[in-house]
Amino acid sequence: MLTTYDEIELFGLTENGADDLPIPHDEDLQGRAVGEAFDALFGTIQGTGLASEVEPLAHAFATMFQRRAVSLDQAADRQKMKISALIRTQDGSEIAEQELDQATRLFTILQEKADALKVMAETAAEHYERETGEHYTPVTGDRTTRRAMETGAVFEAKKLLEQADKDEAERNRVTGTKIAVAGASDWIDSAVIWRRLDVAREKCPDMVLCHKGSRGAERIAAAWAKSRKVPQILFRPNWAAHNKAAPFRANDEMLTAKISGVILFGGGGIGLNLGQKAEEKGLHVARIEAPEKAREA
Repeated sequence: MLTTYDEIELFGLTENGADDLPIPHDEDLQGRAVGEAFDALFGTIQGTGLASEVEPLAHAFATMFQRRAVSLDQAADRQKMKISALIRTQDGSEIAEQELDQATRLFTILQEKADALKVMAETAAEHYERETGEHYTPVTGDRTTRRAMETGAVFEAKKLLEQADKDEAERNRVTGTKIAVAGASDWIDSAVIWRRLDVAREKCPDMVLCHKGSRGAERIAAAWAKSRKVPQILFRPNWAAHNKAAPFRANDEMLTAKISGVILFGGGGIGLNLGQKAEEKGLHVARIEAPEKAREA
């Protein structure tokens, strides 16, 4: 199936305007329009002085799509009423028929746009929940998409199966020496982490970085891996399924993936939990203190 972007490349933009272009299908809406935009924006400000603004900004990001979807839904309803009025007043003339055709076409476009924005709104809401661990509630209106209306048990079961399939596929695809990283969420010294990971990579040229994508030390490690072109496996906590236990379950998933060692940057109960469990399995665990704490000692 051609995407919107493929059709533009093949046939160019239409002379009648953007409304003549096809609406992108769900995969494009989620992956390109929302997912990448969300990660690019909020992944950049995590670990900075703006980190405390992530929650309200992410909520506003999702709300923007929600409000636009509601607005388009209302416009489609108004157009539907207009069509009903035109049907009642049809006199068989060519002008009346053209007006009805135009009204019907506009209704179809508005309805398709509204459906697309609903998908985008729900995708943004799901990104908000994964990023913050908080449940997304719109400022006005309700989350009315099919995904949002699923019962909690169905939603949890589907997400668990989907995530398990994705994780298994990713782990089977990436080969190498898996090194897990965890650390303090308030760690800001990038140089220490980059130097330590460079040493680890020298010892293990086929190194694969494993982490949960948490703010602070793990985000810095992820940036290092991207710069050094080191493969990464993300074990993102499933907050919807496991609530507060989610990061600890993510630790267990890393251990199940047969990591070869752990590097801990700073303290924190979640990182200590990973280190303790790794040592119980006979794995090497390196503990790196934050520079300021090392100076104090």
